Amino acid sequence: MRNGLITLGVASAIFAIAGAGAQGGDTRSKGQVLFENRCARCHGIGGDGGVGLAPPLPGVIGRKIASRDDFLYSAALKARTGAWTPELVDQYLANPQAFAPGADMEVPSPDPVERQAIIQYLTTLPTTAPPRS
Repeated sequence: MRNGLITLGVASAIFAIAGAGAQGGDTRSKGQVLFENRCARCHGIGGDGGVGLAPPLPGVIGRKIASRDDFLYSAALKARTGAWTPELVDQYLANPQAFAPGADMEVPSPDPVERQAIIQYLTTLPTTAPPRS
């Protein structure tokens, strides 16, 4: 019983801290926070996106799959046709290797609610990069 109470107490403390942060003026959406914590290490979003380990994602929704000229895509992803829709992005995030076997992205996002939050955030990103200064 004591371990159960300790676990419940720790969980309550975590939720209280999380709630305090959300009320403390953090205006980022859940999708933005998830993206920053899980995706931004590889995928750029600011300015021209900056090409790193993975292609930048501004304007990804509606863009032809594997179409950026400044990124070398895997043969598996290049073999996919069509444009990125929210549904296709959801499939890819759920299981990148099932979507395009041999794709370079290997880390899935199994939670459908979190995937939807990330996809919603992606739809808010500008479709074109601002001019370089």
